[in-house]
Amino acid sequence: MSGVFAKIATKTNSIAHLGSTRFGDLELYFPPLPEQRRIASILYQWDDSLSVLTQLINAKRQQKRGLAEQLLTGKRRLPGFKEEWEKTTMGSVFSRITRKNTEGNDHALTISGVHGLIDQREFFNKRVAANDLSGYYLLRHGEFAYNKSYSTGYDYGAIKRLNRYDAGVVSTLYICFGLKREDAVSDFYEHFFEANLLNEGIAGIAQEGARNHGLLNVSVVDFFELPIIFPPASEQRAIAAVLTTLDTEIAALEALKAKVAEQKRGLMDALLTGQVRVKCEETS
Repeated sequence: MSGVFAKIATKTNSIAHLGSTRFGDLELYFPPLPEQRRIASILYQWDDSLSVLTQLINAKRQQKRGLAEQLLTGKRRLPGFKEEWEKTTMGSVFSRITRKNTEGNDHALTISGVHGLIDQREFFNKRVAANDLSGYYLLRHGEFAYNKSYSTGYDYGAIKRLNRYDAGVVSTLYICFGLKREDAVSDFYEHFFEANLLNEGIAGIAQEGARNHGLLNVSVVDFFELPIIFPPASEQRAIAAVLTTLDTEIAALEALKAKVAEQKRGLMDALLTGQVRVKCEETS
């Protein structure tokens, strides 16, 4: 059907001008009623499978959110860990990164709530950054960036770790930083930031109602004075392992759902065009 619409669209300057006459001339497949019902029944079964997978994914995400909030704040301790957690600041655990892009790196990155730090060409299908990237901050694999602008699920901005590439460049509007304590576990703090556990602190230092070009008015000095917790390194690793395992399970369910959805699309194309016929029970 999409090919038919494409042919019609080439005859006009705007899809709004297609009109009811051209739609009325479209040719449609019209199988016998029993076969229509059988095809619909088969496809509804696939819809049911996708619905079950969606429910499983949502339940697993909810499980992870609840467990992360408990483990990352010390409300719940893993077996074998009783040592008191240190209370410290962002600046005690992380160092600000302001290195400029003197090596000609052309991976201009943006922060996506879903994909993290990702090349603009992958996310937008084009690069929206300036042609000259020499003034941008250069991030290395494993370092973090804070985007102070609102995005879905991140009311006070998103902090993401660079995982996809060896290096990339970001706007100087981002606050970039990396670990400076040898006993700090990067995976732990990636989960910590992803759980939005800095939100309360950021809300306290952001000027009320003040946004510059959509960005929260958060100063670098105030950002690195934000209070955070610091469990023993062994407990950081254990907590990160639990949460990473849940992430892996969620990713596996999402991959299965995508595969099932792809298979359903192929089946729809075959059944709804008559390429594959289904047997219908004969009625007396």
